[in-house]
Amino acid sequence: MNIIEKNNLVDEAYNQLLQMIASGEWVEGSKLPSESQLCETLGVSRNTVRVALSKLNALGLIESRQGFGYSVRNLNIGIYLNSMLPTMLLHSRDLESITEFRIGVESEAAAMAAERATAEDLERMRVACEKAEAHMGDPDMFAKYDMEFHRAVAEASKNQLFIKAAEMLESMYTVWLMGLLRTHGMEKSHVFHYNIYCSIANKKGDDAKRYMTEHMEDVLRKVRIDNERKRKLKEKTEQ
Repeated sequence: MNIIEKNNLVDEAYNQLLQMIASGEWVEGSKLPSESQLCETLGVSRNTVRVALSKLNALGLIESRQGFGYSVRNLNIGIYLNSMLPTMLLHSRDLESITEFRIGVESEAAAMAAERATAEDLERMRVACEKAEAHMGDPDMFAKYDMEFHRAVAEASKNQLFIKAAEMLESMYTVWLMGLLRTHGMEKSHVFHYNIYCSIANKKGDDAKRYMTEHMEDVLRKVRIDNERKRKLKEKTEQ
């Protein structure tokens, strides 16, 4: 653990303690260091440590036993997915960072989907593509079906981490995507989706991964264009 220097001390303490559990440094059933030891290690007050521990306790990651202190509960993949991953994503507030995250995760998910997709998975992808195409003139509705398509690809991968990431991204990313589509259009995204779908349906994992990577890199390029435009506009207004 590192000494905390940022302003939101409770969140930073919570994140570091959560990382210790997720990484396995504090194994299931092990006793956590005392509050005073955590205060010294993290460089924060006892009250900050107590609030951070209370958050972990509320999530069911640790438990308190009288006369023993806090210990790590017996965890399972469901607890990890529903606490650690959302925390990581929610603290990556800028669209550029989250899009970079999507490139790695969704490219691998597409490759796995080509190996594991069922007929039902392929049908969900096809329907999402068709609904998006039917709303080419409506960025808001296109964004909805765009993210449904990406979630369907993740579900077809049968990897629970990818599926949970897609669920989180769908709720976080859709509103941002609406604005992106208004500025840059929808046609290119639709072509990528169709190529990804066809590659998965034909069990061509390398092609599916390549098209998804190209798709998300194209989105990242647009995000960076918009960020640069906003930066220049801010500089201009501050002059």
